[in-house]
Formats: sequence, structure tokens, C-alpha cells
Amino acid sequence: MMVIRSCLTIVFDGSFYKAVLECHNGKDYSVASVILGSSEPKISLILKLVNNDYQQFHFHHVTDKTQKIIKHVNPKRAQRLANKVIKHQGISTKAQSTLQKQFEEKKKVRKAKRSAEKRLTHNLRYQKRVAKRRKKHRGH
Repeated sequence: MMVIRSCLTIVFDGSFYKAVLECHNGKDYSVASVILGSSEPKISLILKLVNNDYQQFHFHHVTDKTQKIIKHVNPKRAQRLANKVIKHQGISTKAQSTLQKQFEEKKKVRKAKRSAEKRLTHNLRYQKRVAKRRKKHRGH
């Protein structure tokens, strides 16, 4: 039997509200971040996000080395623990580090793509310049 646990945390980072989705399934850990906007998100927006838009999230996967044993917890106790965690701890540092790695990877890809485009445009301008020069110096 495979147990999949998901955790949705909504955080205000100074200017925008973010939804951080963490998913533990077996030995994999994945995290996705979605910006909700500058105003406080309503319950209807959160429900739409979870129910309808969940498939569109871009999760960053990391293999989890530590295996945690999950025991059954009374629902009221689980609610109390969740409220306690929300008050004392925002986003988990594991989620932050995973999102930071994802950001760095995207940055590398973006930088490589931009440098390739620059090389291509530079080469194209060079070819045009050479063709123009040859056309000018063509004899009659």
C-alpha cells in the first residue's frame, strides 16, 4: 500500500500571497509554488486551486532519503497539531531549499537559451555584413 501525503501552505511573503504545495509519496518529495495575488485569497479560490488546477502545477521532485513512519492520528489532534505548526512555523525549510534549487535550474536554462539566441543573432549579423561587403566589391 502506497500512502501519498500532501500539504498546502499559504504564505504572505511581503507583497504577494503564495501557495506552497508539498507532496510526499513513498520515497519521493515534490514541491510546487503558486502566486495567488496581493489580496488575501478566499476559500473559493483555494478550493478551485486544489480541485481544478492541481494537474497544471509544475512540481520539482527530490528523492527523499529518510523514511518516516506514519501513525494514525485522531482528527481533532491532527487539527490542533496543524494549527500549532501554522502559528510557529511558516514554510518548511525543506520546501524552501527545493524551490530554491528549482529556481536555480530554471535560471541556468534561461541563461543558456539567452546566450544561444545571442550567438545566433551575432552570427546572422556577421553573415549579413560579409554578404554586403562582397556585394559592394563585386566587379563589372
